[in-house]
Amino acid sequence: MRVVVAFEDEYRVYSAAITGAIRRARPTDEVVMANIGVLEREVRSFTPHLIISSLPAPTNYLGEWFSWVRLSPDPNRPSEICVEGNRRESLNPSLEELLFALEETERLLGRSSP
Repeated sequence: MRVVVAFEDEYRVYSAAITGAIRRARPTDEVVMANIGVLEREVRSFTPHLIISSLPAPTNYLGEWFSWVRLSPDPNRPSEICVEGNRRESLNPSLEELLFALEETERLLGRSSP
């Protein structure tokens, strides 16, 4: 699995914590951290299966990513988890919820591969 974690500079510590937690929980996954300003370029070059960001998932899916998690920096505002077009909201999601989104994505990728 390839994962991009991208937030604004002021949330760099938050981004690093998420990246490190995923790497520890899933050491065989490729997880990169990027600045939100270069997210589009990172998506084109890295072709992630999952993007974790403070931005909402684009509505014009072009096959460049498979799943998206928009984490709200405000714990009182809902975050959004989008896997294969199925969206759900979660208030202040836990690491377990993020890992579940990874597992869902991995299952779907396995199902779609020849």
